[in-house]
Amino acid sequence: MKEYKTFNQQLAILRSRGMIVPTNGVPKRFLEQENYYNVINGYKDLFLCKDNSGNVIDPEVYLQNTHFNELKALFLLDRELRFLFLKNLLIFENSFKTTISHEFSKKYPKPNSYLEIANYKNDNPKAVLKQISILTNTIHEHVGKNGAIKHYIEDYGFVPLWVLVNYLTIGNLSYLYSVFKDSEQNTIAKYYSTKYTKQYDPIDPLRITSKDMESALKIFNLVRNQCAHDERLYNSDYKNIRVSNLANYFEITNYNNRRIIVAILYFKALLNKSHYKKFHLELITIFNKYSNEFHTVNFCEILNIMGIDLQELDKLK
Repeated sequence: MKEYKTFNQQLAILRSRGMIVPTNGVPKRFLEQENYYNVINGYKDLFLCKDNSGNVIDPEVYLQNTHFNELKALFLLDRELRFLFLKNLLIFENSFKTTISHEFSKKYPKPNSYLEIANYKNDNPKAVLKQISILTNTIHEHVGKNGAIKHYIEDYGFVPLWVLVNYLTIGNLSYLYSVFKDSEQNTIAKYYSTKYTKQYDPIDPLRITSKDMESALKIFNLVRNQCAHDERLYNSDYKNIRVSNLANYFEITNYNNRRIIVAILYFKALLNKSHYKKFHLELITIFNKYSNEFHTVNFCEILNIMGIDLQELDKLK
């Protein structure tokens, strides 16, 4: 177990490893506010010396002329990205809740139809029962609390899906969508395809498939959890997320389907045009704000880790 270190001792360790740390008290006050572990351990990797195999040298040594302000800037850049992505994820989440509840309820208008196993796919009853259980438990958890669920149970004897979805997470919604019948999945995907076409009026209409929607919900759930729990975003590896359909449509050739660029592509396709344009502008503003804050590493290297090519990103305006 590592021994407790004062802030001054922590800063001394950084200096001993080759980092330039000002002695004006600013780094100390920053760590007092933000926590050494979050700032240094969270963002140091990019600035550490590595051997020919790409492994960090032990004991750790920082690249020549690494400045404390560079780690600080990367930390703050990542925070601003989380705020931006979370804001737009919540916008999409609200849209999807409205769409999924509307389309399902239109097809199955009876009260509590979302609790009937016959209204879902028949090839995976275990998964369907799990989702029905989640919906039932959500009602039970909130029926005794003041709110919409209690109101509908007491006044009408059931809770409409368009009310219940407001108590579900994007992860819940993702799994719920996955057990919808193909017809309902396709209807929801088509809704977003049609909305995009109406707003952008492209020469070639965008066709969003149900598989695209599943991938969008997957990446959005992963990113939302990171943002909500204040985890690193810029260098996240999301494994292989399906995005080739959108990348080909937007003529994006230099992309990495394991990185945050995937979420940006799905934002372009699924957010309202006005929301996406604002997102894109704010994203570029953040990049411009921090692009000159790094000297030990090139800012393009940071963008590359995110899977972002600025020329390609420009195609998504």
